[in-house]
Amino acid sequence: MKIYRRLCCCAFVLCAATFAASAVAQETVGSAPIELRRNMPVAEVMIDGLGPFHFAIDTGSGGEAAVSGELIEKLVLPVIGQEDVGDPSGTNQQKVDVVQIESLNFAGVQFKDVRAIRLVEMGPGPGRNVDGILGFLLFRDYLLSIDFPGERVTLLKGSLPAADGEQILPFRMPNNVPVIELSIGGKAMDAHVDTGGMGLSLPDKIAGGLAFVSEPVVIGHGRTISHEFDLKGAQLISQIRVGGYTFPKPFVEINPLFPIVNFGAIPLRNFVVTFDQKNKLVRFVAAEKSIQLKAPRTMGGPPRAEMPVQPGSVAPR
Repeated sequence: MKIYRRLCCCAFVLCAATFAASAVAQETVGSAPIELRRNMPVAEVMIDGLGPFHFAIDTGSGGEAAVSGELIEKLVLPVIGQEDVGDPSGTNQQKVDVVQIESLNFAGVQFKDVRAIRLVEMGPGPGRNVDGILGFLLFRDYLLSIDFPGERVTLLKGSLPAADGEQILPFRMPNNVPVIELSIGGKAMDAHVDTGGMGLSLPDKIAGGLAFVSEPVVIGHGRTISHEFDLKGAQLISQIRVGGYTFPKPFVEINPLFPIVNFGAIPLRNFVVTFDQKNKLVRFVAAEKSIQLKAPRTMGGPPRAEMPVQPGSVAPR
């Protein structure tokens, strides 16, 4: 009987170990270099065998893709409908064409029948020298790993280990964009993880209840497809924590349109960040546990513009 129980126990442990191993098994299916343009990851894409074209990887965009009007006309992409696009305010929305991409090759992986919207033209500005955007939903069948320090993107099959509260955090997906929980001064708050965003941005309504080293000042001018606004910035007195990582007294942006905190490309620049949409988990890996976010070198520098928000997304563009 003792031998039987011991065998059963060993079999259980073996099965559990096998299950645990299979749960975190990962297989690389594609990888490619990225270029950081104002910290935003941009990679080469082939469309219907033509290219390469330069697309931003934007986890704050809830669609599959967006394509510039110039590229739509160049490739004669078929229009299959229209959708409303806007910014987080929910006002002044615009109708744009939806086109179909028969074949999109990215990082050695082929995506078929991709639904893409037409990017709204907003004139010159940071982040506008791209041919299109790869939205978060495009990667729903893969692990999407963006290595900001190493400037590389990798697509994998498999899953992340369970959330541990340190490196691996759960996220929700309202409007098909990832929302995690971080803390500001010990208070839990929701935040978009937005590779297409800029800095670490706080809504006016949250910033109003926080203490700063000095009074927030205008650091630039923001623009969405619906509004233009002043963008303020200041150094927090309190710290911000994301899992096991701390941002002590970070410089933050203050935005009148954002509904929640936006964890953009500037803080993400320190991480290898991996998204697992099927299990709604995200992993952050950085070289240091304490990360400095300093003020822009020139507070009175050139205006900072935002990219247009895509349909289904409430993240700032």
